[in-house]
Amino acid sequence: MPASTTRCSSSRTRGCFSATPRRSPIRCSRACAPEPTTPAARSSTRYEGGMANEADDEPASPHAPDAAGKAPTSSRFSRFAKLSGLTASVTARHLGQRVAAAFRDEDAQQRATHEAQKKTASEITRTLGELKGAAMKVGQMMATDPELLPPPMLEQLSTLQHSAPSMPFATVKGVVEGALGRPLDDVFASFSEQPIGAASIGQVHCGVLKDDGSKVAIKVQYPGIADTIRSDMKNLGNLFALLRTQVPKDRLDAWLEEFTSVLERESDYLREADNLERFHVVLKGTRGVRVPAPVPEHTRKNVLVMEFFDGKKLEPWLLQATEAQRTTQAARLMEVFLQTMHRHHLLHADPHPGNFLVLTGEPDIDGAPPLGLLDAGCVREYDAAFTDELIRFLVALWRHDADEMVAVTMRLGFSAGQDIEEVYEWNQIILGPLLEDRDWDFGAWKIRDDAMRFLLSHPNIKAWSPPREILFYVRTLAGLRGLLHKTGVKLNVYRLARAMAEERGFLRARGARPRADS
Repeated sequence: MPASTTRCSSSRTRGCFSATPRRSPIRCSRACAPEPTTPAARSSTRYEGGMANEADDEPASPHAPDAAGKAPTSSRFSRFAKLSGLTASVTARHLGQRVAAAFRDEDAQQRATHEAQKKTASEITRTLGELKGAAMKVGQMMATDPELLPPPMLEQLSTLQHSAPSMPFATVKGVVEGALGRPLDDVFASFSEQPIGAASIGQVHCGVLKDDGSKVAIKVQYPGIADTIRSDMKNLGNLFALLRTQVPKDRLDAWLEEFTSVLERESDYLREADNLERFHVVLKGTRGVRVPAPVPEHTRKNVLVMEFFDGKKLEPWLLQATEAQRTTQAARLMEVFLQTMHRHHLLHADPHPGNFLVLTGEPDIDGAPPLGLLDAGCVREYDAAFTDELIRFLVALWRHDADEMVAVTMRLGFSAGQDIEEVYEWNQIILGPLLEDRDWDFGAWKIRDDAMRFLLSHPNIKAWSPPREILFYVRTLAGLRGLLHKTGVKLNVYRLARAMAEERGFLRARGARPRADS
């Protein structure tokens, strides 16, 4: 009997299609993770990874509004209408707060502002989650930085990193078959019907290749989503101009333009496959770090097939790990950042926790399971001269060399005319862990409070605007800082940075003195 596509009948596995005779439906245990049967089991079940940019997001609950599902709209008019409606609603609430403030005492106004921020954040999160694409991605990135938006908004936007409605399997099947030019069961022995991850520009399924039996993750892009990126970013510029607190307009505009160009590159899965290969090579000698290999023969611009990694999400794993294990994994994260950026001039610009997986099924290395780097879509390339200037700036801070700080910032393209003492003090706040030779307690670091106090007393520092080229570097540092803060990591980041400065030839041993411990 010829093979045909059959739905798995087992109630303990996620829906899956397999190339198998119709008379004998099978459980696709090679491709599908067990489906937990109780709430407790769901919260403790092992998470199966292997996904790329969408790795942070578990499948939507079947009871969620969009779970039964629709692919996100790719109509520019519909997306414009949603984002314009959102902007109008936020504007009306903002104006209402300003009018009402005249009739409230200070405590009442603070409570009202907090409540308005919560409502605004909830509305933004819901709309961006429905639209996905660039709209959702911007929300995810903004949620990684505790300085950028008020806490109620950050709390709501952070949920975009953990849930996203998925598109129906019929759409997935059509996208994959259209991209490969072949029926699904010509390529895959099995293919999970339910995604193992769904997020901003696509979702991820697991499967088994028919030719060699290897287990793979299949990343499938939402139809038409790549064509909406630039228009989404233009519409979002109006919205976030209302929400920005301490971010100058020119900086916000530059950030949105830079983000647009990077996200447009991210939507090309052929480029991401190339990036995976590059990261695989440059991180090959990094202990305890692994990068999945792409499968080029089955990868297209909107479909990426790659090696499947099995493990647990990084953030919950860190929260349950020993302090020594947290330190080991945090050091790996920083090594990945420093090596790829300053040795190879490649920035992994999307460091939110879902893009990393702790490979708990593999033997420990240096006391902790290996760390899987799942995503290589959001990548920014630099030339060596630019990345070396960033190290020169850090060395100038270590040496308290004001003249060199000014020279470096001018070469990098920062705005001129700032008080150098203010610039120095500001960087003492935001780069604290890189300036002190000690284990830095990220969990106890109150950077937002320190930054806000400084900004209130030194408002001119807001005009110290960075060039657009540096914005993703800053966003990446903010994302790493946010993760280490939430998981209470203690790590001596100064020594890691110093080692890289020595490697690049900007320091001899004992060539710079760190700031005295406080």
